[in-house]
Amino acid sequence: MKKNILFILALFICTCSFAQSEIDALRLTGNDLRGTARGQAMGGAFGALGGDVTGIMINPAGLGVYRSSEVNTSLAFTSTNLKTDWNSSVNTQNKFKFNFDNISYVGYYPTGNDGANVINFAFSYNRLKNFDRRYEASGTKMSSSLSDYLAELTYGIPAWKLKSDEYYDPYNSNVPWLSTLGWNGYFFDPVNDSKDNDQYKSILFEGETVSPNLTMKERGYIETYDFSLGTNFSDKFYLGATFSLTNILYHLDSFYGEKLGEGGTIGLDNYFETQGAGYQFNAGVIWRPVDALRLGVAYHSPVWYSLTDYYQGTAKADHAGGNTGQEGISTPNDALTDYRFNTPYYWVFSAAGVIGTKAVVSLDYEIKDYSGMNLMDKYGKEKEFENHYIQQDFKTASTVRAGLEYRFTPQFSGRLGYSWVENPYKTEFKDNPSAGEYLNVNEKYRYKDLIVGTVPHYTIESNVNYLTAGIGYRFTPRFYVDATLVYRSQTDDLYYFPSYEFINNNGEHRQLVKSIPAKLTNNTYKGLVTVGYKF
Repeated sequence: MKKNILFILALFICTCSFAQSEIDALRLTGNDLRGTARGQAMGGAFGALGGDVTGIMINPAGLGVYRSSEVNTSLAFTSTNLKTDWNSSVNTQNKFKFNFDNISYVGYYPTGNDGANVINFAFSYNRLKNFDRRYEASGTKMSSSLSDYLAELTYGIPAWKLKSDEYYDPYNSNVPWLSTLGWNGYFFDPVNDSKDNDQYKSILFEGETVSPNLTMKERGYIETYDFSLGTNFSDKFYLGATFSLTNILYHLDSFYGEKLGEGGTIGLDNYFETQGAGYQFNAGVIWRPVDALRLGVAYHSPVWYSLTDYYQGTAKADHAGGNTGQEGISTPNDALTDYRFNTPYYWVFSAAGVIGTKAVVSLDYEIKDYSGMNLMDKYGKEKEFENHYIQQDFKTASTVRAGLEYRFTPQFSGRLGYSWVENPYKTEFKDNPSAGEYLNVNEKYRYKDLIVGTVPHYTIESNVNYLTAGIGYRFTPRFYVDATLVYRSQTDDLYYFPSYEFINNNGEHRQLVKSIPAKLTNNTYKGLVTVGYKF
């Protein structure tokens, strides 16, 4: 068997058996390009313009721009192409789906006053993010195995804490669930057979390689219900505020398997689901110093979520060291964790130029401090270690949106846009996400929580680019239709399981397991049609 080289300089400890990770937290914060067809055609750059539901979402002061009531709704289709590439092993998946993106109502209420001459109200439903995607990644002759990772992850935990019997349930202790499942599923071996053994080794022989295969199916959404108020002071200053209720549903089914080079297999099925709700406050102002220029600024509070995770993992092994049978070994089937999560707050600064009655040019700059994400248990007590790594590994990231609209005739308009979303990771973390460190907590070693429960794989996201174009036509002064095409591109790093590395107090790096990521390229085409009526 491969010799298990142990460089651990202090005891690994775990404060919870099924923790939320910093990567998991990020999944709950990001949004896609959103809003109406007109707004998305201009790259989402509507923060200083108003007069559109997209603008209200970015800066509620845009509600004060309305001079009539309005209802509209949007339908979309998405065509997603996902390609994975691990050491020239390429897999491609395509998916097509229709979505209902938004519906909104704006009520226009003039006051007749010289000061605040309108008090407008709006309600809108918006789908902020779709999680729907399916992909597969595979390879051959990978030198590191999930078995290597689990052997190192479990170092320092006595063997008796991993095995269940009629008196003891390891899933109801502070032992990592992936260690427990891997031990009972014959994914790694003890160094010796005593019940107090706390050192482990891979099932692989020295120099043996594996052929990995990962299949992933994700689905779900983030959706929001927005209630907004806006007013207008002498057509110079516009003020607005929004209260939002947000729902999340995320569902994952995955299978990760390895064919062992010397014969045999190990496999890990996972079911994971997050659901819950939260609320948020937004406020903004738009200033129009001259007719041709509008300047805006908006503040978006954190979304304060209450969430529940549901999960089950099943380990299957068939090799010389053990066989779990076709049914495998599973974690409890009714497991769940309740917790709270706060997304980061952010600011949006906007400018727009209105060129007569022919053209509009708009620019938004959004700045969000991702180190401000915060995980807590269901009672509101902070998750100390997870939040420490969030603050250490995430940075303030920028989003830039730019748009152009040109009116060819009073009825017909053309639009172009671009948006760039910066990834929120610090460079050293993105290049080496698995490095741990000593924390000043009883001089014990704390390993990073990059994964959730028994799901070993995770993704490190890159920057996102959007290219957009669209048209709009007014059939009457009241009835209009807008159509848009959005191209989204992103290439991420997909890890089958974490590497295992830490940095001690002397700054020395110890690389125990090296995980090589696959490239996950996501190209999405989205078509969106908005139908609206003013009255």
